[in-house]
Amino acid sequence: MPAARRSAAFDPISPDLDLDALVQQTPNFEYVTRISCDMIETQGLEVFEKLVLIHVIIGGKPLVIEGFHKRLDEWTFTSGWLHDNLGKKFEQVRNLSKQSNMTLSIGHYLNNMSKLTNQWNPHNYRDRDRQRLYLKDIDCPDVWYEKLRAVIPPSVFYLNDSTGEIGGPGSVDEPNPHATGLRKGRGVARAGDLMSCLPPAMRADNLMCYIGHEGTYTPAHREMCASLGQNLMVETSGTVDLDGKPTKPGSSIWFMTESKDRHLVSEYWLSTLGHDIEIEAHFAQINAWKCAPFTTYIVEQKLGDFILIPPLAPHQVWNRGTRTMKVAWNRTTVETLELALDEALPRARMVGRDEQYKNKAIIYFTLDRYSDLLKRVEYQKRTATQAPDHHQALKYSPKIRQLQKDFRRLYSLYTRLLLAEALPQNPREKMKIQYLPFDSNITCSFCRCNIFNRFLTCPTCVVPLENGEEDTYDVCLECYAMGRSCKCISGYKWVEQFKWQELTDKHERWRKQIIAFEGGLTDKSPQPLHMERQYSKKHPLAQVCQEQLRLRPWNDPKKPPPVPKLSKDADESRINDSGEVITTKKKKPSAMEKGHMKNHVTYYHEPIWKLGVCKCGRAYSYGSLWRAFDTAPLTVMEDPDWQCPHCQRICSCAKCRKIAGMQPYEPTGTVLGYDTRRVADPRSTESLVDFRQSNFEWVKKAGDNFPAGEETRRLSRRVDEAVAAKSQEAALDDAHYVDEGNNTLMPNGHAESSISTAEKSSDDIPIDPLLGGLPPTAKTTQAVPHEHTHSDENGVQNGDDNQPPYRFVAPSALMLDQRQDQHQDQRHLGGGFTTDANGIVFQYPDPEDPDPTVPQYAPPQVEHRPQPPDTTDNGKKRKRSDVLQTDMLDPNEANELYHKAQVKRTLHEARRNNRYTIAEAAMSGRSLSVKLKLNSDKVTQIISQTPSQTLQPPVRSKPSLAIVQSDYPSPTAKKAVPNPLKRARIEQDDNFSTRKGSTKKTKKPVQPKEPQQKSASKYMEISSESEMEDGMDLDDSLASKEEPKPRPLPAYLARKNDVGDNEIPKELSSELKYRPSRRKSTLVELAVNNDPNLSTGQPSAKGPLDEATNIAEANRKAKLRAMQWDQDDDSEGEPQSMVSPVKQPNGADRQTPALEPANVTLVPNGSSSVPSKAKAAATPSGMPKSIFSKGKKVRVMAGSRIDKRHSLGV
Repeated sequence: MPAARRSAAFDPISPDLDLDALVQQTPNFEYVTRISCDMIETQGLEVFEKLVLIHVIIGGKPLVIEGFHKRLDEWTFTSGWLHDNLGKKFEQVRNLSKQSNMTLSIGHYLNNMSKLTNQWNPHNYRDRDRQRLYLKDIDCPDVWYEKLRAVIPPSVFYLNDSTGEIGGPGSVDEPNPHATGLRKGRGVARAGDLMSCLPPAMRADNLMCYIGHEGTYTPAHREMCASLGQNLMVETSGTVDLDGKPTKPGSSIWFMTESKDRHLVSEYWLSTLGHDIEIEAHFAQINAWKCAPFTTYIVEQKLGDFILIPPLAPHQVWNRGTRTMKVAWNRTTVETLELALDEALPRARMVGRDEQYKNKAIIYFTLDRYSDLLKRVEYQKRTATQAPDHHQALKYSPKIRQLQKDFRRLYSLYTRLLLAEALPQNPREKMKIQYLPFDSNITCSFCRCNIFNRFLTCPTCVVPLENGEEDTYDVCLECYAMGRSCKCISGYKWVEQFKWQELTDKHERWRKQIIAFEGGLTDKSPQPLHMERQYSKKHPLAQVCQEQLRLRPWNDPKKPPPVPKLSKDADESRINDSGEVITTKKKKPSAMEKGHMKNHVTYYHEPIWKLGVCKCGRAYSYGSLWRAFDTAPLTVMEDPDWQCPHCQRICSCAKCRKIAGMQPYEPTGTVLGYDTRRVADPRSTESLVDFRQSNFEWVKKAGDNFPAGEETRRLSRRVDEAVAAKSQEAALDDAHYVDEGNNTLMPNGHAESSISTAEKSSDDIPIDPLLGGLPPTAKTTQAVPHEHTHSDENGVQNGDDNQPPYRFVAPSALMLDQRQDQHQDQRHLGGGFTTDANGIVFQYPDPEDPDPTVPQYAPPQVEHRPQPPDTTDNGKKRKRSDVLQTDMLDPNEANELYHKAQVKRTLHEARRNNRYTIAEAAMSGRSLSVKLKLNSDKVTQIISQTPSQTLQPPVRSKPSLAIVQSDYPSPTAKKAVPNPLKRARIEQDDNFSTRKGSTKKTKKPVQPKEPQQKSASKYMEISSESEMEDGMDLDDSLASKEEPKPRPLPAYLARKNDVGDNEIPKELSSELKYRPSRRKSTLVELAVNNDPNLSTGQPSAKGPLDEATNIAEANRKAKLRAMQWDQDDDSEGEPQSMVSPVKQPNGADRQTPALEPANVTLVPNGSSSVPSKAKAAATPSGMPKSIFSKGKKVRVMAGSRIDKRHSLGV
């Protein structure tokens, strides 16, 4: 398992951070160089391309081009446009607080950005439970892509296929996509992005958008596959949003480094912060950047700022304000391909990071495309004999010459690929290699890197998929040489995606093409492939894998592991006559007979195929070589003359350290170890080296495990390498570049021959415009100089005053951010969080602490003390030792004061956490064990009793601080099933209406009508959730089914309105407007009032009675009687009495007259129809105004008959 070592914790940035003051007060902080986009048009694209090449690619420093917001479409690049056009699109939003994804629509996310921003303030910004939702890595809209392509310089834009000029040398006519006919194409030149040379189906879509709010961030990382990064801020929030709501201004803070410090940054991350920067999982604190032994470049990216990120340069981003919207993409060049093969891909392979850019395939397809372009140039040269000017332009064109140099560099990379995959040419052994056409989709099952041509596949570990396909286990050659494979370990088959003859033929054809445009065969001309193999002193990678296939055993994963048998070499025991056991030792056979050898470091016998065997007969395990001597397994396997560490006189084992003249090897870097089981295929295993283990034990043996805050020799070594790399001036190499002119665009607008990365960065180049008015004493680009020391192989410190590099010095109290200390939440420093002397918060306790029982806490705020001057009286720089000695107390007194303060602070914190007794006993060395004397019978009685349930304090659920919830419809959510509808027959009553506004019954004389055909019966569908339950009567529900169209005005009223006559009213008067309704309606749902006055027939106190309510009550009682008859229709005869007694208040019974049965008509669905005369006769007096004013609902149930289950209930 990875070593349990403390690692730096996540410490967010306060919303009220003063960035300008931070840069001015920190010596190793600098603002990034800025230029205006107007300079590009003034100086020209060629000068701009040269600036990017020298300053960013070769020099390795970031660059900011400002002012692009003036050229962007202000209506398209807005959050409103994104909300209107893509608001309903669902994306995966990263929840940084929980390290998980949640599905949100873009519109829902944009609507809640103000809430997500306003939750943060200077007092709660360290709260780990609040939401940090980052909408990242979403596809850029096509409209944005088209508009950006018209604004961004072509040489740095996404998928640029040519940097040539329109109509330049080598151009040909091409079809015009916007009109008929032809147009002049671009001249022959190299591509700005070599990804464009791949077929469209093989390209990686890396044009992405990033939308974030206050508190969202991107951890420290490098650009994938050593590519060049481009990032443009297209929209930010201001003080007021489009809807008038107040917002906070948006911007992004970038912490950047340069490419030449990449090894130093990586070692600082590993040894000091305890994180691997390749995993991209840690956002470094501001205090960690302050204490770093390298320069940190700061950028506050605002609207229109275009940042160019150098290859392999670590950087991190913090978003501020309500909203920031950025568009980013990556480019691949010849320089980045070389860095990818040498550094980026091996590092990504160690941690199992995806390779999405297919670098090896880009080399092959770019060579193929460049070869066609150079053939076109040669053809135009032959046909341009009558045009000498055109011939001279083709011959001496700088862009064509640069293309030839790039073609030569790509050819060298292609030769490396073929040499690595070349198998031994043994005519006796015919290898069977399966052919699989290349589609760029084959990846390694272990490291997930893209495989270009040859690889190994396991015929046993094949898993059938649900769609009928098979999931094979494919492993790249690099992983198999490292011991990574499936559990079969051996028995693999070879597969290739290109015919080997096809690849070698193109290699020879391109070699002749290079010799042709270089003017003939010279000493520097490339050699044929078979000659390159002879000159190489190492075995090819494919040959190494072939040899390992023979050495490694094959394991059947389908069979259970074998049960270990008793060894025949075990000691034999027997019993003599006296009963004593006598053991007779047998002589064990030689380990070589079993295929094992003794490990020189551990002295254990291990299989030979797991050991690196030297010619001297000593064997080292590959794990020891990797962690103790920085030697990879492939380094041992590919070298036929490999010498072990003992033969090199650098062995660091315990026995060899005692040998005179032996110089124990010291690890040059830190290895944390990474568990690849999280990302690798579940069928994978590591058989040679356990890469999860760290090299901390070997570092301790070398004596390089200094306490936190002190510089290690590993870090010092990286500092020396960075200083040596920076000492070389960034310039164009004649072997690789063509200098098109002597002018280079400078950020100050002047022309210079080249850019000096060391001297002119602080004097000639103005930094951020915000620093223009700084006083002369405010220096932001000079580091603290101190004496340079370095370590030799034996660890002896040697001084060198000629080179003043950055040195790692523990910062004083002035280096700490006092504002952050004021807002520090002490609750987060307990339970595993500690703070060192530099102010860096660590997540896990240090295992090297001598007393792990006592928790570590943040030290109190150190008082400010005046620092001694950096120079002596004679003007010379003071040594670091002199500076420290002048301000130190007596050693004994200082130790005593520090010890007392440490004890007092620890006991105080322990008292707050209810651990005072434990901490005090641990520091004083006393035991807390207490012996109690109990009666044995009492103990037995207590044990025999049934233990009662332990009372536990109630768990207080922490209130959720989530602001935004996913609006994505869940596929498992059950849809609401509507209640079944029931049909009920209805009849229209011409003399009755249930309108509440009906206060008077109007009779209309019956007019004689002609006989008409009887209309069909009307039915209405009623559910249990009827609209009438909400106080809506039947007529309104029927009217809502179909709204009548508005009737046009009469002709005379329209004419009056046209001429402006206002005498005719446009609406009815109030007297006529609220007259009784005459709409015909029928009751389907009935209600019985809860008022007790209804049962007694006494007048209600709610108001006077009218004739309409009397009719309604008569109709209700008639229908009740009709349904009662329907229940009793099976009995013989008619009901004897149709009078129901009603209880009077005084106890007397009053007979209520009922309608005669002859006047009631039953309908098939169980409802009734009562003639209007019968209703009028049965109208009692003293009823309420309306039966629908209040009361319980009673429904008429569907069915041919109404039984007792459907009886009415009041």
